[in-house]
Amino acid sequence: MAILNVLFVDSYDSFTYNLVRLIEQQQIEDGPDEEISTHVTTIHNDTFKTKDQLRDYLKYFDCVVVGPGPGNPVNGSQDVGIISSLFEDNEFKDIPILGVCLGFQALCYSQGALVSELNTIKHGQVYEMTVERKEGLFKGYPEVFNSVRYHSLHVSDPPSSVIPLAYTNDENGRLLMAARIQNTPWYGVQYHPESCCSDSGALLIQNFLSLAQESNMTTGRLIKKIELKEIDPIRFDSILSNLENKIDHSCIYDKQNVIQAKKLIPKIQKFEVGHNADFTLKLCDKIDAHKFIMASSSISPNRGEWSIITLPSDSSSVFTHYNDLQKTTIHKWRDPLLNVETLRTGLETLQPFADPVLKIVNEEKSEFWNRLGEFMKPYLIEEYPELPFIGGLVGIFGYEMGLYVTTNRLSNDMGNIPDSKLVFIENSILINHQKGVLYTVSLNNTFPEEILSLLGDNDKMENLENSTLPWSKTLPNDVNFEIVMPEKKDYTTAFYKCQEYMHKGDSYEICLTTQTKVTPDKKIEPWRIFQTLVQRNPAPFSSYFEFDDIIGGTNVLSLLSTSPERFLKWDRDTCELRPIKGTVRKSETMTVEKATEILKTPKEFGENLMILDLIRNDLYELIPDVHVKEFMSVEEYATVYQLVSVIKAYGISSSKYSGMDILKHSLPPGSMTGAPKKITVELLQEEIEKDLNKHVYNSNRGIYSGVSGYWSANGNGDWSVNIRCMYSYNSGSSWQLGAGGAITVLSTLEGELDEMYTKLESALQVFAK
Repeated sequence: MAILNVLFVDSYDSFTYNLVRLIEQQQIEDGPDEEISTHVTTIHNDTFKTKDQLRDYLKYFDCVVVGPGPGNPVNGSQDVGIISSLFEDNEFKDIPILGVCLGFQALCYSQGALVSELNTIKHGQVYEMTVERKEGLFKGYPEVFNSVRYHSLHVSDPPSSVIPLAYTNDENGRLLMAARIQNTPWYGVQYHPESCCSDSGALLIQNFLSLAQESNMTTGRLIKKIELKEIDPIRFDSILSNLENKIDHSCIYDKQNVIQAKKLIPKIQKFEVGHNADFTLKLCDKIDAHKFIMASSSISPNRGEWSIITLPSDSSSVFTHYNDLQKTTIHKWRDPLLNVETLRTGLETLQPFADPVLKIVNEEKSEFWNRLGEFMKPYLIEEYPELPFIGGLVGIFGYEMGLYVTTNRLSNDMGNIPDSKLVFIENSILINHQKGVLYTVSLNNTFPEEILSLLGDNDKMENLENSTLPWSKTLPNDVNFEIVMPEKKDYTTAFYKCQEYMHKGDSYEICLTTQTKVTPDKKIEPWRIFQTLVQRNPAPFSSYFEFDDIIGGTNVLSLLSTSPERFLKWDRDTCELRPIKGTVRKSETMTVEKATEILKTPKEFGENLMILDLIRNDLYELIPDVHVKEFMSVEEYATVYQLVSVIKAYGISSSKYSGMDILKHSLPPGSMTGAPKKITVELLQEEIEKDLNKHVYNSNRGIYSGVSGYWSANGNGDWSVNIRCMYSYNSGSSWQLGAGGAITVLSTLEGELDEMYTKLESALQVFAK
């Protein structure tokens, strides 16, 4: 089968791979019985610095697609990189080019059209497009169709060389939505054909590819490309491969060369238990050993079915990464020969540190991900897929472990702050609330006998199931709390900075977050606070992590979470994301019907759609088969109603990637950044949140906005977003609580403040008298 080679120029957009996959999914006719498939090579707009560097590569491609992205073509290469060079003269006039959004604006601007800011900006909004010419790019289209708009800028006053193909109408007037350039095979659309809410996107791409093929036959470009391929096919393929490798899509481990040190045979025992969610919490009260809890404190369809209690032991390996130091520590859980002083000395040593009980290596966060992959390789098995977890890595990745995020941390009174901490678990308890079944699992046949004895005692278990949870819903009355929140004036400044960047075209949506610091005058144990939190704000993904992994440690990392949001769940072949965007506070007068009406307004719809399309992009970057399974459903939680979508990817088992690769490439969660992710993350960190959260530490979010969960030896994984949570780096001497929301051009200051306080209250209420 013949192949049509497409060069895709990406401007670090968060919808790029939605468009790339849409192109790859198309085939065009090559005679009555033949079809041509499509291969896309993706580069960034700064891969080549000059037109001269790009020129020699273009002969290997049948056409070029210039994708969407932030920035303004009026600002030239500092905003759009090499893109403006494609259109600046007639040198490339024979090369078929399709520009989308930013690409369309750059195309029209090169002809002398104006590119200016819209009076009323449209991000994540569906509009009717009216076709002017139902031929060429719009062959087979109806006169009117719906498509999604993501743009702050628009093209106006086009010269005669810009031939209009489609328009839309809104408060801004009649706007050009598609065009071609006279006497060239150059086309462009302002709207986003790749969005899940756009009609006929595949037809648009098919039409462009057919037009490109016809043009190349006419100009002779096709014959020249075929000759290049025939003369030296190895060189031809090598050039494409080298270009594709300019963007890092490497794996954290090689799935094809997994060699097991020994065949794992987990010992599993099964017990009948009750169906109530609080059974897990009551059982935890009876377990004196150190434990991590990923429990459902509210059970709903497709979320909260399982609770997991994991039991670190002296054979558990602990992996901790410090971004600011670019160091990773590895040791055993509470090794009696390891002390805090040894750890401190090792972290301050410039060279790699080797101690009998502590290993410290110098490595960046990308290398830390690879280390985890190499560690897990010998333990991975294909058995027991029906159990969510049989043992494996459990823990936390902070926000700064994600792509595009840097660590800019000044010295502080909490010492070295970890950005990720994971523990290899060999003994665990799994509870299926819907079936009323409990499993104990041990990878090394060392499951604690005292817990097995408790589970096997029918009388004790019956009493436990029928008992009332003996936890207080309030914290001790004799403890007072100093609560320091961001100042409203700082939030106001940050809010209007968001609006400024969105109006300029730098971002479509910005997730603005705040940090609140709570300091008790007497220390309360994290377990005691968790007991109150989980009752005051029950949620499907409640978590308790206290990483007391060094005996005598004074800077223990703790996370107490009642998160409603799953980030990423996977098994051997599929993965699922459940982004939450859109929140309404519950009250006596607020019903599901009213909440649905509010959450389906243009603001909330656009907010969710932008993140939904962003997540599709994150999945599509590695996996080609992605589907929206649930579109903007309203879900009810203890304190709020929220708008939720479900996106699934299929085919992990046949790809070179694992679920852990998808996690790495998807962080930080798009629902906690906004879109496009790269520039939005940079703006948040360097400009918007820097002063807003200065009372905590710099502009780092830390554990908040990261994820917590597990990677199981049976190939499963489940990670929730660290929201509606509190966390401490100093053994509970002080706590931090994050809260925020997505800012769009339709947001109001008062509305966003109210939403932020609504979310903050879900955790902050624990400290109320």
